[in-house]
Amino acid sequence: MTLATSIEPVVDRLQTALDRKLFPSEWQQWGARLLDHLRKPVQVAVIGLPGSGKSTLINMMLPEVSVAALAGVPVVEIAHGSKLRTSFELQDGQYVRGNGALTAGDVPAGAVRARVEMPVGDLARQNFVEVSLNGAFGHQVSMVNWVAQWADIVLWCTEDFDASEQKLWAGVPEEVKDHSFLVLTMADRQMMRGILQERINALQPLVAEEFLGLYPIATIQAITARTASQQVNTALWRSSGGKELFDGLLRQVDNGRTADMDQAQMLLNQFAPQIDAAARRAQPEVTNLLAVSPEAAEAATTAPNGGEAFGEALSLLQAQANEMVASFASAGDPKPADILERCVATANQLAELFQAAGGSEVISRSIQSDTQEGAEMMLLFQLEKDEDAAVDAVTLLLQLKKEIGDKTTSNPGH
Repeated sequence: MTLATSIEPVVDRLQTALDRKLFPSEWQQWGARLLDHLRKPVQVAVIGLPGSGKSTLINMMLPEVSVAALAGVPVVEIAHGSKLRTSFELQDGQYVRGNGALTAGDVPAGAVRARVEMPVGDLARQNFVEVSLNGAFGHQVSMVNWVAQWADIVLWCTEDFDASEQKLWAGVPEEVKDHSFLVLTMADRQMMRGILQERINALQPLVAEEFLGLYPIATIQAITARTASQQVNTALWRSSGGKELFDGLLRQVDNGRTADMDQAQMLLNQFAPQIDAAARRAQPEVTNLLAVSPEAAEAATTAPNGGEAFGEALSLLQAQANEMVASFASAGDPKPADILERCVATANQLAELFQAAGGSEVISRSIQSDTQEGAEMMLLFQLEKDEDAAVDAVTLLLQLKKEIGDKTTSNPGH
């Protein structure tokens, strides 16, 4: 099953839950926002100074049809459509529309934005929005801030990423930087001049702090590799740098879709279990990344007195703690969003485990209630996305671990 088909049943269940107002009022808006994210393509902003190779890079991502560079239009959106057509928004708010392929000479005077629709299947998954940083520095700052408000992924195209560009990028929120790539376009020219490796080495420390990755691209070669014949020239596609960037972008697109799907699934698990349970019976192959492992579920439901659930819960908490320590030690300073994501998943697993192990003298309603409330609190912490919320989330897990540990020591046989 593909990610796209996995999302469809989650979208249907989320829409049903929102229509029936099954979520508490404070969660209704978040559910609606998740639904909007799941239904629309991932927004990929391709941004940079004029002449930085943005249009060419987008063409590299679209092997089926090429898009003419629309000179003078600051914002150009490349989106999926049933046929090739373009619409222009003018300064006075009017729209000019045209069908078929257009050239730069077809751009109407005063166009401030263009939308090009193309029958390319990949565009149903992600849009590309080319943003040119024209004008004075203040205007460029405004454009960068605007992009940061809506972009899911940013590709910053540049030849050298000089001090002025670094200053523009510095004010972008960290959550946007975590899903952004620095793309050194025209890498072949720099290689011929013998300066490419030196430039990469100079930028690496900055990229480690400000971007998800650095990608030098010989864009024309990459386009040739994908379009010169019916089959992709895999050697040229790889050596041009195009394959690495293309694969990295698709991973980020899929990761973002999966994260939205998981959060929607959490909401459904917490507040609309009757919808989700019916959907699981109808769609058993849909993967729920937040579900308890088969081993944990078996231990919780087959234990004669339910006591094994406490041991399973402690093992789960210890395993998650070990994973967090190992991953954060290798990645440097942990990011609050990463900590919160792991804490949410862990709390949700605990709640599911004790719900499944209910109905015994050992598994009291209090431990079920506490773990369920803990999972709901984690969702609130995740909305905050800051260091304080991450500390609170870890503290809550420690409290749950202590309570579970106390129950374990008081339970005969443990």
